[in-house]
Amino acid sequence: MRFTGFPPGAQQFLAQLAQNNDRAWFTENREVYQRDLLGPEKDFVDAIGAKFAQIDQRVQAVPAVNRSIFRINRDIRFTPDKSPYKTFSDLWFWVGEDRKFAAGYFVRILPDAIWVGGGQYQMNPDRLRRFRAAVADGVRGRWIESVLSDLAAAGYEMGEPSLKRVPAGFSAQQARADLLRFTEIHVIAKISPPPVEMQSVAFVEWCMERFSAVKPLVDWLTEELAGLYPPDMRL
Repeated sequence: MRFTGFPPGAQQFLAQLAQNNDRAWFTENREVYQRDLLGPEKDFVDAIGAKFAQIDQRVQAVPAVNRSIFRINRDIRFTPDKSPYKTFSDLWFWVGEDRKFAAGYFVRILPDAIWVGGGQYQMNPDRLRRFRAAVADGVRGRWIESVLSDLAAAGYEMGEPSLKRVPAGFSAQQARADLLRFTEIHVIAKISPPPVEMQSVAFVEWCMERFSAVKPLVDWLTEELAGLYPPDMRL
């Protein structure tokens, strides 16, 4: 179906799930989840995939759970929190064929907010090595430092580094040492309350405008970690 926006019931469902996070309640309300959240998400993925096709055909937008739509079930195997469901819903649009280790763009729908951004969430050892080499490089490192500074000024948050110290082989005194402490790199704009565009087809363009701001970061990560295509890196 054609995307016409998310109904108010999408975020209402997530808010109610936060208050009733158990399998019995979810089973009873599964049809609401499918109608108000999962169904519109599939239509949204289709619509935004068509937009991405116009600017970068390498971006994958697949309207299915475990592809562009993350499972709402939580993995509770290794956590003391046994709540079975997430109280948010994530959408992911990745560059290239390797969904797990790709750079890309994302949207998170929460009960009272929308998060939108992009970057790289997982790096295998080879990609992490390339990332660190690029950050330490004079030209490439200064370029990404500038991109991240511009995004911070525009209201995008980066989060905290994963490591307490710089990795072995690098100095705490060298340029961009703090950036070397990251093992994943992404930025997020947290919008609360959600934009009115969310309830109409205009939400597609609203997201694309924000994706355009993070595209230099996604392009840089794609070039450095996967080598698919070069961004404009002139200083």
